[in-house]
Amino acid sequence: MGHIQSPEAGEHDWLGVTDEPLPVVEAMAWAGDPSCGAVVTFCGVVRDHAEGRPGVSSLEYEAYLEHVTPKLASIASEAHERWPDLVRLVALHRVGLLSVGEPAVVVVASTPHRHAAFEAARWVIDTVKATAPIWKLETWDGGRAWSEACEVPVPSHPRPV
Repeated sequence: MGHIQSPEAGEHDWLGVTDEPLPVVEAMAWAGDPSCGAVVTFCGVVRDHAEGRPGVSSLEYEAYLEHVTPKLASIASEAHERWPDLVRLVALHRVGLLSVGEPAVVVVASTPHRHAAFEAARWVIDTVKATAPIWKLETWDGGRAWSEACEVPVPSHPRPV
């Protein structure tokens, strides 16, 4: 799978899935544009607990790769329709084994004004979580199980990453 390459000149979206650490700083820098006064970044990181699961030590993300990129593209397209002044959008997700503190997802939205950037970034992360075929397996002090927070049903035979 490897590194996610930044988009070509003139592109407005940077979307993808990788098994390597997310390029958070690069994504924030790429999303900047002279026409934009707002660059809003959401970075979801692995935390040390979940509801009813203290002592989380890791998350392992799996994805249905053939469907994730088209889903991210569909989400980006709808975001541009909802917020016509959305200049650049980043939606990158990590798969594989992640430890506490590691970024699992980054969304960056840039617009001329802050209100639209905040709205777009929030809508994108919420929509990715609700609709992208990406699942997480939590390991905590008391065991290991698929997260109850997964909103997309876990397939009976997840595809290997």
